[in-house]
Amino acid sequence: MFPDIRVLRRPAMAIIAGLAMVMLPAVAASALQGDGFAQDRSDIPADPGVRYGQLENGLRYAIMVNDTPPDTASIRMAFNVGSMVEEDDQRGLAHFIEHMAFNGTLNVPEGEMVALLERYGLQFGPDTNAGTNREYVVYQLDMPEVDDETVDTGLFIMRETASNMSLDIEAIDRERDIILSEERVRNTPVRRWSNALMEFRYPDSLVARRDAIGIPEVIRTAPREAFTRYYDAYYTPDRAMLVIVGDINPDRVEAEIAEIFSDWSQSESEPEPPVAGAVDIERGFETGYFHDPEFFTVLTVESVQPDTIEADTIASRFDGLLDSLATSIVSRRFSTIINTGTSPLLQGGAGYSTDEYGFAARANILAVAQPDRWEDGLALVEQELRRALEHGFTQAELDEQLTNLRTALETAVEQADTRASSSLSNALWSSWRYNQVFNHPADTLARYNGLEDNITLEAVNAAFRAQWAGNGPLVFLATSLEIDEAEARIAEVWNESAQTDVEAMEEAELAAWAYEDFGAPGAIVERTEIADLGVTRLVFENGVRASLKATDFEDDVIRINMTFGRGDIEPRQEAVVDTVASSVFTSGGLEAHSFDDLSRILAGRNVGGGFSVGAGSFTMSATTTPADLGLQFQLLAAYMTAPGYRPESLAQFRASLPELRRNLGSTPAGIRSRDVARMLRSGDTRYGFPTESETDAVDLGDVRAFLTPALQNAPIEITVVGDFEEQAVIDAIAGTIGALPPRADDWPDYAENRILEFPEATDEPIRLTHNGGDDQALVNVYWPTTDDSDIRRSRVIRLMRAVMALKLTEQLREGAAFTYSASSSNVESFYHPGYGYLYVGADIRVENIDPVYEAIGQIAADMANGEITDDELLRARRPLLEQIQNAFESNPAWLGWLSQSFEYPERLDRIRTITDDYSDITLEEIVTAARTYLVDETAYRVTILPASAE
Repeated sequence: MFPDIRVLRRPAMAIIAGLAMVMLPAVAASALQGDGFAQDRSDIPADPGVRYGQLENGLRYAIMVNDTPPDTASIRMAFNVGSMVEEDDQRGLAHFIEHMAFNGTLNVPEGEMVALLERYGLQFGPDTNAGTNREYVVYQLDMPEVDDETVDTGLFIMRETASNMSLDIEAIDRERDIILSEERVRNTPVRRWSNALMEFRYPDSLVARRDAIGIPEVIRTAPREAFTRYYDAYYTPDRAMLVIVGDINPDRVEAEIAEIFSDWSQSESEPEPPVAGAVDIERGFETGYFHDPEFFTVLTVESVQPDTIEADTIASRFDGLLDSLATSIVSRRFSTIINTGTSPLLQGGAGYSTDEYGFAARANILAVAQPDRWEDGLALVEQELRRALEHGFTQAELDEQLTNLRTALETAVEQADTRASSSLSNALWSSWRYNQVFNHPADTLARYNGLEDNITLEAVNAAFRAQWAGNGPLVFLATSLEIDEAEARIAEVWNESAQTDVEAMEEAELAAWAYEDFGAPGAIVERTEIADLGVTRLVFENGVRASLKATDFEDDVIRINMTFGRGDIEPRQEAVVDTVASSVFTSGGLEAHSFDDLSRILAGRNVGGGFSVGAGSFTMSATTTPADLGLQFQLLAAYMTAPGYRPESLAQFRASLPELRRNLGSTPAGIRSRDVARMLRSGDTRYGFPTESETDAVDLGDVRAFLTPALQNAPIEITVVGDFEEQAVIDAIAGTIGALPPRADDWPDYAENRILEFPEATDEPIRLTHNGGDDQALVNVYWPTTDDSDIRRSRVIRLMRAVMALKLTEQLREGAAFTYSASSSNVESFYHPGYGYLYVGADIRVENIDPVYEAIGQIAADMANGEITDDELLRARRPLLEQIQNAFESNPAWLGWLSQSFEYPERLDRIRTITDDYSDITLEEIVTAARTYLVDETAYRVTILPASAE
């Protein structure tokens, strides 16, 4: 419901990803699951493609053969306990021990684990990772090869993690500052709000006191005994599940599991499971308040009732389906209200959780409001909740959700054979952890078909009322506003709203789709085959060009990119019109249909229309299926010919900006994405987060004037990759984009708009401030490099950056423990001549600013002096080559590679040379690049400090 916000370049309409966690269904923080698996206690059949087993010591395992992507495997090892079972002197140690898996085991010395994995082609972070929350700890390895040695190494590492961690006190002491660095990074307004809400929801409960990151005092001082007490008690085979999914020999893997893990022994004593919490069924209407100057204004309304762990059965899943339909309808109602552009709410939705932490079921509504309109927003939430409870839903609302549901179930069946191994392995361990049967999508669809007639409006209405039959309502307001006697004022607003009558929702009439005829289908005037790449290239008589690549990587999935014009290089009257256009174009709907109407008209269809203003083009993108291919191209053609430019889209965008802008100021990383992107381009307003005055200066007339010339006349290039029949794609394009009036033969280059200037080097770092914690600082170093015109040179820079990333991890994290995560990236612009940079940054304590700058500078100088070992080059190169190999089996990768390849035909040769280039880049080339670009005198440095330090 709340997509991730990435404001490196343009602000998104979504508020924040972290709020979504409050909306997601939660399940039990259970005791041991007992012998066997959930299917042993259920009438739901397990997926027959999974081989399950349990060793005598209690270790469960699941093995599944899967070849997406081919020649790879995903290994997971999960434990069914997390921070909830910590004692007071262990708060944070479940997560701390997760870190220690990479810091020495019985058979792998400290400092060797990560290097060992990198030599096998695993990149630290994306491929070798772990996670801890209140309920579980999980370790993951995504193996880039499935030869016996690589798979055995993965299983060996999991076995070392299981019971062979050294937990050496000196290694623990070295890791403390890294954990504290992570705690600082995670100390955001969202985390503080989440913890405050948990305490309000479950007061005086253990769950409210067991945030997985722990508390600094314990992290700084816990003795080794506190670690070993947790490790010995809970890292036991009866609490573990090992999963391996991939292009593997299941017989051999099963034999290896038995050989490697059978000597893992149980704990001598079973700790008494803690009581996570309890529900006060007598708790009535109650209000709570959380103030943080940098946080959004978030309203939550909840009702909690006792609940326990249930077996996963056909009956329980049907009840869950009714619950899901009900909350989806309520969420849809909020979307309709918000899409008017006049609502006090920016986002909103409903959710329902069962078996939450083993003791509660929770109904909730979460909404983000404009701060100065929170009272109206709360009244709206109260009335919409009451409307649903008193009057129920309409048949049209239920039908829309059922249509979407059926399409989702059928699509899941059609795409089941090409599910990614990583997704399957995660689903397998989490299904075990939460007492769910992992069943095949075909089984889910068959059961739905048999039960569909039982899904009535009365049943869904009853399910929603049952959700809200618990205590409360519990109303919690989080806001940047300081409110006197806030709890009383919240109660007053709620009670005043409750006196307002609410009427039943009226049945909405569904309009007919208005965009089926675009004229006579266009004819193909040129066809070319690129045999070595498996690409067909077409030119239509109106000038539209298309590249088609049929693949079998994703069953029933078709990915589309359509580019035209020059994107943010296009002339404009207002500085940030491109930013506004990116955010309001699709949400403005079409001339005949509002954006909200489109959701109803296109319900149950796999179509979409993403739009972006990129550095070299405007881009519309979509993912669809063969069945909806024609409709998808009709939608794209409709946006090209009849965009709606509705005022509600601009109103929503403007309303969200102040909240986004303020929240970005709450962390160093937020300031970097908000402000530094523009600084790196010498103030170019096409980049970074716009100011309020800049966005206020843009109206829909400016957006229309900016986009219309390219929409009407610019050459169009379409790229289609996926599971399709060629003639079906040709027919879909010919009847839509190919039927449009002739396009221009070429388009202005706008050379003057392609100029980007990297800023002058800084003798002393530029200082920016954030409004977050007093101990949070971020150092940033940017070295100017060059553009992407020489692809070999760009690849050398990328490999050089990969080597640098290894050194940063080894020296800033593992060596000096300055930071939890040293980040790096590189940019070589394809569209802006001469522009590029290499970036390094680290989240640190304020007192470490100078030492970290010095360490980064020393790493750069060492690389320029040739201090790079063959082993470092191997460990940097191997993961890149594995990523490239996987990319050749990836539809998104091919879509990116082939996009705009008509205009830039050299992109085809880049595909052909990518593997050889990265394979034979020499150490000498890396050193030469380091000497050329990692020059201290050219570096641009930005320090982001807490405002208190300034």
